[in-house]
Amino acid sequence: MDKQFISNRLSEFYMFSELQPSQITQLASGTKAIEVPRGTMLFNRGDRAHGFYLLLEGQIKLGVISPQGDEKVIGLIQPGQSFGEAVLFLERSFPIYAQATLESKVLLITRDAIFDILDNDVTVVRRMLAGISARNRQLVNDIESISLQNSTQRLIGYLLQISAESPNPSHVQLPANKLTIASMLNIAPETFSRVMLRLNNAGLIDVNGKDIVITNVAGLRNFE
Repeated sequence: MDKQFISNRLSEFYMFSELQPSQITQLASGTKAIEVPRGTMLFNRGDRAHGFYLLLEGQIKLGVISPQGDEKVIGLIQPGQSFGEAVLFLERSFPIYAQATLESKVLLITRDAIFDILDNDVTVVRRMLAGISARNRQLVNDIESISLQNSTQRLIGYLLQISAESPNPSHVQLPANKLTIASMLNIAPETFSRVMLRLNNAGLIDVNGKDIVITNVAGLRNFE
């Protein structure tokens, strides 16, 4: 990828959309484009942060491995989203890993490049803090959901969430396989399958692999 392409992608990112062209050019000079084959680790737990990342294409899974070897998915990064900012500021090692679940392209915005901009533009500081705060709020909501809701409620909530974000709310596609989604929702895979079957049999959804048609939104929202 050439620097003009990188500059264009950076200027489209909400955090940098108000920067001057000269600032974008400066930022692009310290940004690296990386192609990440499916299944490749972008970074592992314990790695030092050399910058933060912006996903252009594909999908990145963030997660941890327990001492017993079990995987816990923290989140799925979609194109246009960034990750790794908080660790960059703390100047610590990553507490999680990042793995490409699809063929992916990312921009690594290096520490020096972003710190130079932050030193000179308070707008970027505000937007970066807003982005980190929004992600922290989502984590708090996820923790509350896991703590207070049962498996059925968590799965229904997730389906309604991706439905609200879909161009066609009645027709959604799971962004990953059931093992990954189940881990992210803290649901056992067999429970995930059982709940999906219950919702399907109740006439609320129609499941075809990762494709799901929500046939009764109100019924799904009120299902117990």
